[in-house]
Amino acid sequence: MGLLLAVLPMLGAAEEFNAGLDTFPIGIWNYAPLSVFDEAKVQEWQDAGLTLVMGPEYAATPTNIVLMKEVLNWAEKRSIKVIVCDPRTRATQPLPEDFAKGVQEAAKDFAAYPAVFGFHILDEPDTDMFPHVCQAAQMVKAAAPQWHPFVNLLPWYSGVDTRVGFGDWQAYLDTFLKDSGAEFLCYDCYAQMNPGQGGWPMYFKNLNEYREAAQRNGVPFWTTILSVGHFHYRCPSEDDLRWQLNTSVAYGAQGILYFFFYMREPHDNYRLSPIDEFWERTDTFEWMSRTNRLFLKRFGRLFLDLRFEKAMQWPEPVEGCLPFQADDILREVRTDGNRALIVSRFVDKDSRPWVVMVNNSTEESTHATLVLEGADTKVHTVNWDAREQPADVQRGEDCVNVSHWLAPGQMEVYRVEP
Repeated sequence: MGLLLAVLPMLGAAEEFNAGLDTFPIGIWNYAPLSVFDEAKVQEWQDAGLTLVMGPEYAATPTNIVLMKEVLNWAEKRSIKVIVCDPRTRATQPLPEDFAKGVQEAAKDFAAYPAVFGFHILDEPDTDMFPHVCQAAQMVKAAAPQWHPFVNLLPWYSGVDTRVGFGDWQAYLDTFLKDSGAEFLCYDCYAQMNPGQGGWPMYFKNLNEYREAAQRNGVPFWTTILSVGHFHYRCPSEDDLRWQLNTSVAYGAQGILYFFFYMREPHDNYRLSPIDEFWERTDTFEWMSRTNRLFLKRFGRLFLDLRFEKAMQWPEPVEGCLPFQADDILREVRTDGNRALIVSRFVDKDSRPWVVMVNNSTEESTHATLVLEGADTKVHTVNWDAREQPADVQRGEDCVNVSHWLAPGQMEVYRVEP
């Protein structure tokens, strides 16, 4: 608990950032051209359970700006925020002399549109682009202080230091936040869908690395997970999508993006995107929609209002992860067949403890039991209507057991009164 207490005083900025969101941000990378967008396309965002979407890229012509404003109006009707991908805010090397002027024009163009979340600066900057991205983010924030510059960073992987110019990943993230003034961290990692390229150890290492940097700097972190098979990455199933979303949240992520939604060109070996190359919905669309809407219906913005304490894995942790250890609330974990489980601790604004458990399998269901200290301990769960209700428990002489069947990647959440 020492580390947690050390970072709590710095969390004001994160709380202020999250207070500006109506619900948990779940979004997409968008590679469809602006010209194809009408209100039906924006309705697809809502149907997919999306709450914060990256807008299409476009040339900043008067016609395109008018259409982008229409997209923002359609998004606002559906309570969806949009990251605007305007070329005038995109970082280049070097930044043009009139970059600040272009940013101010973009900010003026969209000032009256509540659906704007922020402007996209750049994706995965390398060492050459790093100073220009940081400068661009600062200039965008200065021109539009009500919005958030968006930069998506690379994941950590073996050898990435030569690409970003930092041998110490935490120093890299700290420097990015300091030099850019970014109000949150965001990155992408797909190794979880390809055991041959880092697999789960790389996936969980990135969750831990970004969360630690976010805690230390008092900002939230988001992660981009995979929804499209490509290269050596397999096509995610519904169980995979549920597992990626819930494990990310259990490790403290406070925003999720999917790579990606509309089929991009060239197609290469990209396959089964939620909207395919014929502009038709695939099984992935239905899986994504169900996963997102189930999460949002039960938990809404709950995880924006909780502070992460720790995440543990049982019975054997993935390399680099914390093993389960009993504490002042948690005594023991049990699953049938010793199937893997993630158990996380959070605390709310009233300093009340919350416990999260996630089935850490993409293939097998399990019956999981948490053994909580104290025969008089009260346990509350979150029901289908996003309301707290007493959990079904079994009471022992000095403990309480709470059990639940969990599908692959399924999450259950409990508020505990010791």
